[in-house]
Amino acid sequence: MSPATPPRHVVVLVLGDVGRSPRMQYHAVSLSKMPNTKVTLVGYEGERCVPQLLAQPNIHLRTFAPVKVSRSLFVLSGPLKVLIQLCQLFWILLFTLGSIDVLMVQNPPTIPTLCVAWLTCKLKRAKFVIDWHNFGYTVLALSIGESHAFVKIATTVERVFGQLADANFCVTKAMQGWLQNHWRIHATVLYDKPPEFFKPASIAEKHELFTRLADQLPAPWVVPSGNTTKPPKPMDTNATLLTTEIHSAVHDRLDRPAVLISSTSWTEDEDFGLLFRALVLLDARIVDDPAYPDVLVVVTGKGPQKAMYLKKIQDMQLVRVHITTMYSFVILVPLYSNAQSQLA
Repeated sequence: MSPATPPRHVVVLVLGDVGRSPRMQYHAVSLSKMPNTKVTLVGYEGERCVPQLLAQPNIHLRTFAPVKVSRSLFVLSGPLKVLIQLCQLFWILLFTLGSIDVLMVQNPPTIPTLCVAWLTCKLKRAKFVIDWHNFGYTVLALSIGESHAFVKIATTVERVFGQLADANFCVTKAMQGWLQNHWRIHATVLYDKPPEFFKPASIAEKHELFTRLADQLPAPWVVPSGNTTKPPKPMDTNATLLTTEIHSAVHDRLDRPAVLISSTSWTEDEDFGLLFRALVLLDARIVDDPAYPDVLVVVTGKGPQKAMYLKKIQDMQLVRVHITTMYSFVILVPLYSNAQSQLA
């Protein structure tokens, strides 16, 4: 009897909080369903991953603490942070994971991720795959300016290692065309699609979810400053923002608000102010029109510009549009699948 073939080992690498990287989590789940395949998801510890990933017996989660270096002097803190990340990644990829057949890495961040991943693949004879979410050099340019030497170095590194990859995936046709025309990198468009566990939540599941969220979302009229723009409508103990339970049967509330959910990393490359400007226009449009419901905007995620935007929210003085923030994306997953409209 011939010995069993050892499982193919695929490593999915995110130099960031893996719990806040749903696309890479879904890659890991999909890969784990391939025959005779085991998956290791490597990245920073932080938010909890989706339950469907944690339930897969052939997915190993390898997390580590992010580097914390003072940003008071970028000229020194930037290179020091890269050096520490370099050591962390080399140690994990080369000495703790055993043999690797395929290494898929999220870009950005570009440095040192692509360099370490490529060298690891050479040393372990693995396939090197890049999943392009954005361009690392453009994100860096937002912080230090397009003409900075670090940006020029990052651009070269990103282009060269992109050309060295065995395969490239990207998120849009526009990015695919740019990579081909400017850097001669052939990438396959891999659109974000809902995984199998994204199924519409029943009204009972929505009721249960918003019952659990009662402490975080006591009423849509409370803004982050704690000020109340108008008195909350009375709710009995069997009601949530969207639903009410009458004689053991759950129903939609007739006065329920429209709910808009958005996730963000609160970084400079995301112009989240665009959404807020649109909300100001929306509030002005519906403020005196009872035909429209109130709007509750739930923003998930964390990042460096969150405090700045929370201050802006306080100053907006909206009347019928109400904005609140939550850290966890995973807890709201049932609502995403019930969305009546989706924008990307």
